[in-house]
Amino acid sequence: MSTINIRPAHLEDKIALQMLYKRTIDYACTNDYDQQQRDAWKRGTENESRWDQAISEQFFVIAEMDREIVGFGSLKNGCYIDFMYTDSRHLRKGIGLAIYKQLEAQAIDRGTQVLTADVSKTARPFFEKQGFSIIRENHNLIRGVLITNYHMQKKSIGDAGFPTSR
Repeated sequence: MSTINIRPAHLEDKIALQMLYKRTIDYACTNDYDQQQRDAWKRGTENESRWDQAISEQFFVIAEMDREIVGFGSLKNGCYIDFMYTDSRHLRKGIGLAIYKQLEAQAIDRGTQVLTADVSKTARPFFEKQGFSIIRENHNLIRGVLITNYHMQKKSIGDAGFPTSR
């Protein structure tokens, strides 16, 4: 198995990140969201300023294997996981966990006690495994299409059954 390398994201990575984002939504989320929902969700790439701002201002990391971007995640304000995506062609290889550990370690370094995220139906089991619990079910109207996700939180971060790398 190839080594997973984590590095900071840069604005020049944006197009590759957006492609991975769309591909993952299209292929990893087919059991949880219909085509209309996935199409509405993918249109989030059209908000260029949101992507530019997230990459520039958040703790935003990229996972690479053999110099290929295979995932990314971001931590907003030290306590909110804003983006977290693993390439659908590389699921269940530890990429999501590697990204998550980096985000959690950053939150711990910033003194965060509670970590939150708005999580898709598809990602919910992963977050539950990391010690998150559902606070509420969200019903978001995105471009006229209803998309359900979950607002989740983890209290006492660093306590999910595995040691946090720092």
